Amino acid sequence: MRGRILIVDDSLQVRRSLRWLIEQDLGWEVCGEASNGAEGVSRAAELKPDIVVLDLSMPVMNGIEAARRLKSMMPQTHLLMLTSFALPDVEEAARSVGIDAFVAKTDGTDSLLESLHRIAAPTQISSAD
Repeated sequence: MRGRILIVDDSLQVRRSLRWLIEQDLGWEVCGEASNGAEGVSRAAELKPDIVVLDLSMPVMNGIEAARRLKSMMPQTHLLMLTSFALPDVEEAARSVGIDAFVAKTDGTDSLLESLHRIAAPTQISSAD
């Protein structure tokens, strides 16, 4: 198994699409979903995913603040930011709080899957029990 993934995005359609895409790539398990950053932090603490896929712009708590909190709580968890706002300063801010990979929603599915494989590879993720 490649790992367990938590999807955090305020769009139900995006979450469903990501779940379908990720689960088609053998070995990944989507262990949960959240609709905002605060819910994502809470669900991550409960589910202990290997990777959290975060949207940048969400209600209640944005992806940057959620990433900051996740890295302080669970430093071993990998974070991938998937966003519509692929600007250099946004990517720099994301990386400064511990985002391991940054993917624009317009980059396509191959880019997302390649990034998941890349951030999972260094540690050979195993599933949490």
